[in-house]
Amino acid sequence: MSTMDPADVQRAKRRQREGDRRFLAWAIAAAMLMTGCAALFGLAVATTANMLRHSIIDSVFDERLPFPTFWGPGTLGYLWSIGMIGTLIGSIAASSLLDSYRGGEQQPRILASLATCAAAVAVVANAPTWLDPLEVGVAADPVFHEDEAWSVFGWIAYYADIWLPGLAVAIAGLVVAHAIRHYGRLRLQIADRGRLLMEGRCTKGAVTAMVLRTATNDQGQRSIAGTEVTVRFTDAHGVERWVTRFSRGRTGLPARGFAEVLFDPVRPGDDHLVFVAFHSDPAPPEWIGPEL
Repeated sequence: MSTMDPADVQRAKRRQREGDRRFLAWAIAAAMLMTGCAALFGLAVATTANMLRHSIIDSVFDERLPFPTFWGPGTLGYLWSIGMIGTLIGSIAASSLLDSYRGGEQQPRILASLATCAAAVAVVANAPTWLDPLEVGVAADPVFHEDEAWSVFGWIAYYADIWLPGLAVAIAGLVVAHAIRHYGRLRLQIADRGRLLMEGRCTKGAVTAMVLRTATNDQGQRSIAGTEVTVRFTDAHGVERWVTRFSRGRTGLPARGFAEVLFDPVRPGDDHLVFVAFHSDPAPPEWIGPEL
């Protein structure tokens, strides 16, 4: 039987790992694996789109293969499985290793940007290799010569080599733009926290409410994503205030019913300048600010 709080043991391990370049090196390796697998995922998407396009704009008697076979007949299945599983595993590993290296500090959303950009590049690079129709505007039948004119969907499929890469680039651009905005807000929050650690006021707060937040996966299975914790504290003017923060588990949950509250005594009502921690003597990453 252990005589130490498991949460304190976990915090001690996190502090030991913080700044360890070995975790950074492994995180970079995992991110490279994720990026490569994301490119395979993009290739799988492009290849599948080429197959569907070919089935719509050409007749069933066109014997040209609209997919690569460099791994044999199961090439497309390999691309989908390796791309999806590898991207997922690589992103989870890279995120966990970066979390260890940063000591639990919130991370910039660079991994999602890398994955979407790699997939978009694969789609853009593959689209020019798609099969051209035997005859534009007609699903030509080279055997029975019973040609059929394209429908509206046929013309949409014909131009898929243009609009699908454009869509992939647009999605990647939106993800990158969101990541840049998040990084800007994260930098500002860290700067505010650093200033308050030097100039702000720290006081005890009481936990008044805890609400679990759950997430549901594709199979309908629910898991705990974190906890919304409401804390009551008294500012420098004797005014009672309440603040709600979301704990993702990296800082632990309040086990003793109290919290440390760091706030700006000049602007105690500014929610962006209130940070909460659920341990005594918290490290800087353990102070939880508003969700970004």
